[in-house]
Amino acid sequence: MPVKWPVISPRLRFYKSLMIKEKITNKFWMLLVLSSFLLAQDSLNNSSNIVEQNVPAVKNGSGFVETTNRLPQLLKDVKILLTDAIIADAQGDTLEVIYNLDRIYELLSEADQLGEKTAEDKEEFDRFENALLNVVTQRLFTLELTGAPVAAAEARETLNGFMEPMEVEMGASKFIVVDDRDGHIPLVRNKAVDQFITYFQNKGRRQFEIWLDRYQQYGPMLIEILNEYELPEELSYLAMIESGLNPKAYSRANAAGMWQFIYSTGKKYGLRRTWYVDERRDPEKSTHAAAKFLLDLFKEFDHWYLALAAYNGGPGRVHRSTRLHQTSDFWQLHSLPRETRNYIPYYLAAAIISSNPKEYGFKDPKTKRLQYEYVDIDQSADLAVLAQSAGVTLKTLKKYNPELRQSATPVDITYRLRIPTGTKKNFLTAFNAIPTDQRFAPQYVVHKVRRGESLWTISKKYRVSIHDLAAVNKIKNRHRLSVGKKLTIPLRRTSSGRLLASSGPSGHKKIVYKVKRGDTLGHIAEDFNTLARNIRRWNKLEYGQYILPGQKLTLWIKDDVAQTDTQDNRGRVKITHTVKRGDTIGHIADNYRVSSRNILNWNKLRSRQHIYPGQKLILWVKNDTAQKVYRNSNRGKKVNYTVKRGDTIGHIADDYNSTSGKIRAWNNMKKGAYIRPGQKLTIWLESEQAKNSAEEVKIYYTVKRGDTLSKIAENHRVRIVSILEWNKLNKSQTIFPGQKLAIWVKQG
Repeated sequence: MPVKWPVISPRLRFYKSLMIKEKITNKFWMLLVLSSFLLAQDSLNNSSNIVEQNVPAVKNGSGFVETTNRLPQLLKDVKILLTDAIIADAQGDTLEVIYNLDRIYELLSEADQLGEKTAEDKEEFDRFENALLNVVTQRLFTLELTGAPVAAAEARETLNGFMEPMEVEMGASKFIVVDDRDGHIPLVRNKAVDQFITYFQNKGRRQFEIWLDRYQQYGPMLIEILNEYELPEELSYLAMIESGLNPKAYSRANAAGMWQFIYSTGKKYGLRRTWYVDERRDPEKSTHAAAKFLLDLFKEFDHWYLALAAYNGGPGRVHRSTRLHQTSDFWQLHSLPRETRNYIPYYLAAAIISSNPKEYGFKDPKTKRLQYEYVDIDQSADLAVLAQSAGVTLKTLKKYNPELRQSATPVDITYRLRIPTGTKKNFLTAFNAIPTDQRFAPQYVVHKVRRGESLWTISKKYRVSIHDLAAVNKIKNRHRLSVGKKLTIPLRRTSSGRLLASSGPSGHKKIVYKVKRGDTLGHIAEDFNTLARNIRRWNKLEYGQYILPGQKLTLWIKDDVAQTDTQDNRGRVKITHTVKRGDTIGHIADNYRVSSRNILNWNKLRSRQHIYPGQKLILWVKNDTAQKVYRNSNRGKKVNYTVKRGDTIGHIADDYNSTSGKIRAWNNMKKGAYIRPGQKLTIWLESEQAKNSAEEVKIYYTVKRGDTLSKIAENHRVRIVSILEWNKLNKSQTIFPGQKLAIWVKQG
């Protein structure tokens, strides 16, 4: 995927200097955000048993198998991907961050094709998008500040808060005409336009320089297409404010591409979206569609400002406003939403500066026009083979063909591939010299649905995403799979033949790790102090290829870590010790009957490095030692907990602010042992968790997707007002997945 992303929100520009001056504070918040998402992730993983048990095979007696609503599963998957992105960012793995964010936007763009959302789904979807925007713009440090994957539409929306309210002129509108030539869109300046010009010259300067740079690449092509439809060339600047001229831009409205088409509008104007391509991201095809759309809007309103306002807010909204105010003067339509009222000034500011950058203090970009020629590919071909034949990198080939969603060209059609100008002759010679079986390889297999199968079981069998499987076969929300139906199963091929065999680096030992339920590459990499991209390389895993429970992965880890996690720790329990005031390494080692040297190795501490209260230390102790230490050192309250259906040890530990290792030690459970509904567990609470009342204990509940205060209160048999009081919340505040709520409940 191209590393260059759309521009981030101007709000981050506003706080850039503060972020630079307060790196330590930001890293602290990074840890908080990371822990929050990990808690939410743990909650999702722990409830996965219920989800997966419900997915397969709902028979209706007529030979059909129903698939469930895909949106909750999609939301679950993007949260896991975001967790992996945060972990990769903390490890400095930029490539992994980019991959996970790109995959998130791919999945979010499918949401509008899954049928109608319920009110609960829409609320959860919006909540996740807000969290995603916050994390991307303010919490990810490995990406360049001006290159985060947020569309220019987000910058425009955020910028509304920085602009002063537009002064209302009840009489004729007042403005200064900059350009009013026949056949062009009139460019005018007023107070609102000047505010945006000032912003671009100062806080938004870096952002606008990137836009000007991209305009040099795509601007000539945009103008040529607009001229075909006899449209004003100033409309080319519309793509600038819509997407920052980034073909792979994505917005919260599920709009994609340079012109920010939503799926339904793009389909209306001939833009296809399949598993292989999304033509909304094709610069040429999407510009043709945008020209047709804008031409229709101009015929409808007979005024360019109104047509552009309708492009942003919808024709119906503009018609209602013109009827209400009895005028077609855009500047007098004060009932339009604030975003739409600011849209035209925002566009005019960009157009005025772009038409004469030097006058407004910008340098002329030196970037050259993106020039290319076409070659016809008759069958599905691997992009790595095509890139090698063209003499360019895979990244460059994807930049020239941003509409491609997979690592291969589409099947069953002749695909027109763009390659740099001047390379066609060499490409054809090199490509035709490759044996046919290497040029064209099968990209799919056909599966016949059997009784009892579902999308989930089929996707697991072929190791593909359930979303990819549904997209290829055009399966929407609540669709039925008929027994005997033939499904196309997409096969992901290696994107390049350069994936290395796993001969590990020096000073490392090879171990084989068996994937557990809920594992992700990000979490495995974090546990073994390596990078997700290394695990992909060692196991020849392509980006987008999934790991499954039971799968064995080869890991190369440092000798001391390998010794820690394999040989020396057999028969031991992994626990986390929170350093208290007065603790020393020697004191902790004595209490847990381990050596100080081991504690230093387990936590990668130097001999003279200080520990501090609140610091978490990983310890590997014998099972009987763990039990004695926990029972002797814990002066809190003993609680007997009855396991409920769907509970996991991680879930229970999270609720009682404890750890899985402690609960296993307290109940003489071996590592890997399962719990069952109705089983009694002994839990020791920290002293501060015990309330004065002898009948109540304090737990910490982690909010899950779909939770409401009333639902949580009902499940724990407490009042909503009590939860609000315990957590210092007011009724207007919303709760979100991963949030911790303190709750006082009766024992048992």
